Amino acid sequence: MMAQILNAALVEEFRRRLREMRERLFRTAATSDEELQTLEAHQPGAPAEDVARESVTTLLSRLSGREKRELDEVYAAQARLETGTFGICEGCGRAVPLARLRAMPAARTCVACEAREEERAR
Repeated sequence: MMAQILNAALVEEFRRRLREMRERLFRTAATSDEELQTLEAHQPGAPAEDVARESVTTLLSRLSGREKRELDEVYAAQARLETGTFGICEGCGRAVPLARLRAMPAARTCVACEAREEERAR
C-alpha cells in the first residue's frame, strides 16, 4: 500500500518539507550564522567528532518545550520516510491521507486515530 501513496517525487517532496521544518526550528535556536551552520551539520546519532555535541545541546536548549517536541517529531518523520513507514498511521495501520501529510508532514496518525487519542487524553 505504501508504494501507492509515496512515489519518488512525493518522497523527495516530504524530505524537502521536513528539512525546511527542521531548518526553521534551527533558525529559532541560532542567534548567528555560525550557530546555524553548527545546527544544520547536526544529524541525530551522528558521531560526536562531526559536530561538537555540547555546542548542539546548548543551542537546542534555547528551543521551547513545544519546539523541542516538534523537532523530535521532524527527526522521527525523517526516519520513517527513510525506512518506508512514513504515511502509515501508527494507530490503525492505514494510509494517512496525503492532504494531512502535506498539512502536517510529521503526522504519525490519521485524523480518526488522532481524534481518539485526544479524546483519551481528556
